Amino acid sequence: MQGQASQIIESLAAEHRVLVLGGMAVIAHGLSRTTDDADIWLEPMHSISAWCDVVRDALGDFQEVYFFDVSQHRKISPAGLPHTIDTAGMVRVGGLDRYLDIFYQPNQLDVEDFDTAWNFATLGLGKARVMDESFLMATKTDTARPSDQDDVSFLEKKLRKEISSRLATCTPSEATLLFSRYLDHATCEAALTNPEPAVRELGLSGLRELAAGGNPFAIEALKKRGEPL
Repeated sequence: MQGQASQIIESLAAEHRVLVLGGMAVIAHGLSRTTDDADIWLEPMHSISAWCDVVRDALGDFQEVYFFDVSQHRKISPAGLPHTIDTAGMVRVGGLDRYLDIFYQPNQLDVEDFDTAWNFATLGLGKARVMDESFLMATKTDTARPSDQDDVSFLEKKLRKEISSRLATCTPSEATLLFSRYLDHATCEAALTNPEPAVRELGLSGLRELAAGGNPFAIEALKKRGEPL
């Protein structure tokens, strides 16, 4: 990582857990595309006030920076940061080589999800970790941006391929963890090829759950196997 925004990320990651999300994370997962900003999830702390103190301290050496409330489309003072975080869940830092969006609570995730997201993250950018595909997809759902739709399509294909491959040979406990990351008709069908009966049962249960929700691919998969819907 290079540039002022990256320096701030590295500074925060030296003392705290930091997850990279947004375009930088998608690129790290292998998609060839560009991004003009950086997005991170700084671990929640015992209070929003303490979290904001950490952010302000990390920016102390950068004289031209400013805070921007994206939800209100206006600059805010450092003193107004806690209110913005409480209402918007994130703040944009301007005046750097690129915008830096720092999240207290990303789109479609809860503050309590941070520990699980951190444990699922396996890639690294310095001491910061790159958000896992499943959590990254969640942050990009229900947005109107075509780039997010392209990102989700790429991440979904990558995750489906990886998990399907592992489900074919993994243990039941590993299968449970894999399905907690991502479950669709393809991963369920991959589990049905596993020699472990418990893993195959997890695959069938997943297909039945999807079929009950009206998933046509799951319904067809169960019909082909002669399984009750």
